[in-house]
Order: sequence, then structure tokens, then C-alpha cells
Amino acid sequence: MTNTERERERERQSNSNANNSTHLRPLVIFGAGGHAVSVANVALSAGYTVKNFIDKNKIGLNLLGISIIGDIADLDDLDLYCFGIAVGDNAVRERIYNELQAKHANLNFPPLVHASATVSSFTSIGDGTVVMPKAVIGPNSKVGKFCLLNTQSSIDHDCVMLDFSSLAPAAVTGGTVQIGLRSAISIGATIKHGLKIGDDSVVGANSYLNKDLPNNQVAYGTPAKQVRTRNIGDSYLK
Repeated sequence: MTNTERERERERQSNSNANNSTHLRPLVIFGAGGHAVSVANVALSAGYTVKNFIDKNKIGLNLLGISIIGDIADLDDLDLYCFGIAVGDNAVRERIYNELQAKHANLNFPPLVHASATVSSFTSIGDGTVVMPKAVIGPNSKVGKFCLLNTQSSIDHDCVMLDFSSLAPAAVTGGTVQIGLRSAISIGATIKHGLKIGDDSVVGANSYLNKDLPNNQVAYGTPAKQVRTRNIGDSYLK
């Protein structure tokens, strides 16, 4: 074994030990709706146990047989847990994260990847990102923090998803596509290879986008056309 091979093996073992250490921590999920069920399913598949859901409007109820608490202050020692944010709306997910960071800067948000997802070993995935069943992330792609890749969605080689962006179920991109901050690709949409989608834009369901999309735009159709502008935080999950 060469020195380089030894170094790679040490790195692999170190990463494995780090992952095992993280998995010793139970996961607490912010949110207790339908999306929280999906996130919990991913977490369980990835080897985590789910300690609690947090939702101030559902205190005392159960979800999947797991108790719902009202606030992070109800936990004893935050260092004992990992956390996830189960909110489908990209801007709301970012807001919740920023609020938590302002009060609890050291919370651990591991990426959650379902066991059935296909993720290249040459890909990086940021903290808090959730990769749902049978999603695909191609080689040399970079997925930012708190992104969401829904069931059977796919990005091909050399793609970039910036923080808090999302792919809905069965949304597909070609290679070398960039998806901007908080932007959303809706159910069944297809993005041609090599395109750049700006920040806070939305591509409608079942659309085919074949040209770049600037910031703050809504586009849909086949081929997709820009139909209106949108403000940061405008609702799109209806």
C-alpha cells in the first residue's frame, strides 16, 4: 500500500467514525406535518433514531408514535442531539434556520440521505440537506445547506444547488445546471443541461426549461416561459 493509499484509508476510517459518532445522537425534527413524516422516514433509513418532533401547535400529540414537544427548550442537553428542519417551503426553512442559529449557534444539522438514494462519491452535500428515496445526485455535483431533493428527483454531473433550494418529486436536470438560492423546481419539471437558474425563482410543475432563468421569476410551460416576477418568500406550495 502506497503512502497516498494509506492516507486515503485513514481518511475513510476517520469519516466512518465521525458518521458513527453522529448516529449515536438521536434526531429531533422541527415540524410535525406531512413533510416531517417524509424526513423521519429518511432519517430512520439512514440509521438515526427520532427522539421528538417540535411543533408548538401540536404539543402532547404523537406522530409516527413519536411525541411532539413545543419548543427546543423542552430538551435537556442540546449537545446530545442532532436536528433536522422538516419544512418544505424554502424561504420558511431558511427563516427557521436563521432564528435557531441566532439563539443556538452550535446545533448539529447532519445531511439526511435515504438508503435508496444514489449519490456519487464525488459529490458534496451540505448540512441539513434531505435526500429522499430514489433521488440521484450525479458526480462532481455540489449540494448546499438545507436543500431538498424529493423522491425520484435527479441532478446530473457537475450541478450546483445553492443553499435552501429544492427539487420536487420527479424533477430532473441535465448536467452542469445551477439552481439558485431558495429556488424551487416543481413536480416533474425538466431542466436542460448547462442552464443557470437565479435566486428565488420557481419552475412550474411538468415544465421544460430550455434557457436560463433570472432571479425572482416564475416560469412554466413546455417550453417554459417567464410569466411573472416574485418576491422572496412568496408562497409556491399550493
